[in-house]
Amino acid sequence: MTPAEREEALERREANAALLSAKLEKDRAALEADISASAAASKAASAITKALQSDAVKKAKDLEAECVKWEAKLARLKSDVGKAEPVVPAGPSRSEREIEAEKAALAASRTQFDADRAALNSERASFDREASEARAKIKAEAQSLAELRAKLVTIRSEIEGNVKLREAEVRKKETHLEAERAKLQASADALVRAESEQSEQRAKLEAQTASLAAKEVMFEERHRQLQERLRNFAKT
Repeated sequence: MTPAEREEALERREANAALLSAKLEKDRAALEADISASAAASKAASAITKALQSDAVKKAKDLEAECVKWEAKLARLKSDVGKAEPVVPAGPSRSEREIEAEKAALAASRTQFDADRAALNSERASFDREASEARAKIKAEAQSLAELRAKLVTIRSEIEGNVKLREAEVRKKETHLEAERAKLQASADALVRAESEQSEQRAKLEAQTASLAAKEVMFEERHRQLQERLRNFAKT
């Protein structure tokens, strides 16, 4: 692999590491948003539960007061019925019309008493039904809240595990990238030193070539002079 290819591979790895870091940050932000939303939902559910409990307690108190009122009314009606019981006169002092009127009043009182008792029983049954529904609703909401909290704990554990795993992978890749970068830097430094040594050797060779050329010119000049001397000597 050439230095350019290594540098390109290193840049790709750095880009992948940057993308992975951005994804981890995005996942962390999404997790924090989910946790905040879950906390808000939990608070809302708790507030609803408290409101339902308060409403149930208030209704129970109101119905208890209403029961006390109806019981007092029932006692009063019983007292009135006891007072309205016909008394056998010692003599024929009252007419048949008066006796019939008292009987009719007594029957009306008993009818009203029965109606009041039926209404009281209906109110009590309605209260019991509403209280049972409220308890069931509160129990279901508490169960849903517990399940939601359990799911949140599981999701948080999974996300934290994934984040830790990805962070470990990122650190491992960063370490590998640093090692590759160090190798590339060492190779580049060695290449620079080799080029410097080659430049020095080239300069030495050029100097030696120039010196050899000068010596060759000098040798040729001396050879020419020697040839002229030999020709002059031959002539003489």
